[in-house]
Amino acid sequence: MKNELLQEVSVLKKVALLILSLGVLLILTPVAKADFTSAAKNVSNSALDSKFPKVCYVPGGGTAMVVWVETDGSIDRLYFSKTTDSGATWSTPVALSAPGGQIIDHANDYDDYNAFSMEVADPYVHIVMQWRSNNLEDYEIYYLRSTDLGDSWEYPLVQLTNNSDRSIHPDVAAKGEYVHVTYRDAWPGNAEIMYKRVNSYGAGTVDQTRRLTFSSLESDFPKIAVCGTAGYVNIVYQDYIGDTRNVLYKRIGNDGSGTYITRQLTFGSGMLGHNTLPDIAAGAGTYDQYVYIVYQANWAGNLEIMHKSIDNWGGGAVSTSRLTYSGPPSGASSIDYDVLYDNVHVSFHDAWPGNNDVMYRRLPAAGGGYSSQRVSWGTGESVFPAIAASGTYAYVAWMDDTSGNYEILVKHGF
Repeated sequence: MKNELLQEVSVLKKVALLILSLGVLLILTPVAKADFTSAAKNVSNSALDSKFPKVCYVPGGGTAMVVWVETDGSIDRLYFSKTTDSGATWSTPVALSAPGGQIIDHANDYDDYNAFSMEVADPYVHIVMQWRSNNLEDYEIYYLRSTDLGDSWEYPLVQLTNNSDRSIHPDVAAKGEYVHVTYRDAWPGNAEIMYKRVNSYGAGTVDQTRRLTFSSLESDFPKIAVCGTAGYVNIVYQDYIGDTRNVLYKRIGNDGSGTYITRQLTFGSGMLGHNTLPDIAAGAGTYDQYVYIVYQANWAGNLEIMHKSIDNWGGGAVSTSRLTYSGPPSGASSIDYDVLYDNVHVSFHDAWPGNNDVMYRRLPAAGGGYSSQRVSWGTGESVFPAIAASGTYAYVAWMDDTSGNYEILVKHGF
């Protein structure tokens, strides 16, 4: 009996030691997670400068895609790359636009950042861009479509505008059979915000062309998002109110063919009151009635990133929060909505590390505090990020000149 008891005690000691060892191992071993501390993927790998990426994610899997412009300083071309394994590998870049011509102005980075846009509505990929054959011509808006998530593309490009003045800064959204495009056009005599709708999933005709602003000053940088079930098209843009740029919002009913309302969302005044460069995302599911907006505000002389949410499909109460408290300027904010977990994802660049680096915020759709991470640690400039929501995670793409010329880097994390 004594020997049996000793054997039981020995077994119990071994079990206890094993449990203790496992506990220590769990404490000491880092939890595997996809955060933004891992190395970035270089998807461009070009001898030319690769700039101003846009990124989209296909819900429900590991497919995401990036489009950017490559330039030698005078000739520009769009390139495209795709992952099907959650960012582990990326396809060889494919040229999408003609080998000649210009997409960006090379004069102002914020103008060039808004020179093209991409939207994915599985299995379709929609791209809009400003393009001209040379610098003696004015820009027009062109449209390109894929019906198989970027494996092939339909050519020639479809020209959406044909005016005597510059049509620039396009943005695109898609819901159901309609492709919605907004852009800035100078044909009315000054810069105004325009809207077009293409039917049949982009294969049809332009069945709506509407002028949305009638300002005596410059309206610019429109961004567009579509609510899931209510058929509302939402557009934010910046406009001069007196001597100050502020963020305004329009909601168009009936999938873009109905009446619209206009709301002024910011009320800055004076030279230090500018509110500029908005971006927008529409909620879905439980939060279908919400729209979410980010923009940069000249807060007491320093650029900070601000966030607004509006309920009742853009017609209700406005909630405002400040996302950055940085000494150096914060800019180029991008936003996306995650339909699986109802989170709002935001990226931007910030100079507080000493040079510009990419930052990330995640906010619950219902409101409340945000979680944050630093995305880039390059020794060069890491700027103009774009973001695409992926469950509780996000894909962030940006342009980075740490290697000597600008490359497109991508991370998948949270």
